[in-house]
Amino acid sequence: MASAIRARYLRLGDGDGEAAKAHVARAMALLQMKPIAIPPTNHELCKRPREIPRGGLALWQTRRIAAHVEANLAGKIHIKDLAGLLDLSSSHFSRAFKCTFGVTAHGWLLRRRIEVAQGLMLTTNSTLTEIAHSCGMADHAHFTHRFRRLVGETPYAWRRMRRG
Repeated sequence: MASAIRARYLRLGDGDGEAAKAHVARAMALLQMKPIAIPPTNHELCKRPREIPRGGLALWQTRRIAAHVEANLAGKIHIKDLAGLLDLSSSHFSRAFKCTFGVTAHGWLLRRRIEVAQGLMLTTNSTLTEIAHSCGMADHAHFTHRFRRLVGETPYAWRRMRRG
């Protein structure tokens, strides 16, 4: 019984203060074998913020999108293809994606490509052009332009600074 009480208490961490106080009072009464007038419902005690924002993508959908992006990072990835993975229209997918991640799908994809490029710049001796192509960028100039806008410095300067 104590483990059940402990589990409920841990779920209250993000809830409101009144529900937490009521739960603690109920737990103490149960431990002291005192009668409890009205047993509270789980809904009243465990008010947690929604895991999925209203209108956003479910967890399984975000995982499917992330897996597809990782598998196809070097190629072209279109919004209509991502939406098709989830059987959604492009416009509905775009709204739900932005609601879930806080950025557009294109912005998220670009950031992911830059993150992978940064990892490759630190772990390989490949040229920046090869890294750009392996991350789905059109060419070295496109890669440099996007990298500088997101990171604040050129890929060459970033790599030189971190690799010594």
